[in-house]
Amino acid sequence: MRANKKLGLAHEQIAHLAKLAERERIARDLHDVLGHTLSVVVLKSELAGKLMDRDPVRARHEIGEVEHIARKALGEVREAIRGYRTEGLAAEIARAKKTLDAAGVALDCGTKPPQLAPAEETVLSLIVREAVTNIVRHAQASHCRLEFASNGFGTALTVEDDGRGGVREEGNGLRGMRERVESIGGKLLIDSGEGTRQGTRQGTRLQIEIPPQPVEPS
Repeated sequence: MRANKKLGLAHEQIAHLAKLAERERIARDLHDVLGHTLSVVVLKSELAGKLMDRDPVRARHEIGEVEHIARKALGEVREAIRGYRTEGLAAEIARAKKTLDAAGVALDCGTKPPQLAPAEETVLSLIVREAVTNIVRHAQASHCRLEFASNGFGTALTVEDDGRGGVREEGNGLRGMRERVESIGGKLLIDSGEGTRQGTRQGTRLQIEIPPQPVEPS
């Protein structure tokens, strides 16, 4: 009877931890989805307001884009609650370019994404999304660089901007990135210079390193 009672308590604890993990996943996914989407909506709304008098046709186009993005965000929120899946790195990079273009930031991505396991691709896609959102919101940058590298030791992603830097504490976005990377055995390194101080490297550099993922038996 004592053993059965302990087993029952253990099952309850496991169920409780599973619920907490699922809540944390949903919180991270909603942060990634809404943080990025709302940033784009703000950028395009501001652009439409500036164009309203001198280029009404372009302004109407931007407002149409805002409506399209908002409708798509509703679907993404529903997907996040069910279990979020990305469209892949190539689609995320294309989305990043549109977002950065709207903010006046040039994107340089000279290397194509390598072939990855689904878990790796999902993590790196969400990291690209969150990194771009941070650049648009906070960096005051004019240039962003994405670079992928892959070898027998794993996969590396570098995200670098030439903005103001000065990142000293991890907010929800960076914390979510680190949790995602560590969940598949990887690590996240952050190098953020002061940006305005002479002799120091400007901007912020994120280095994500992910070891090879085990192949699931067929």
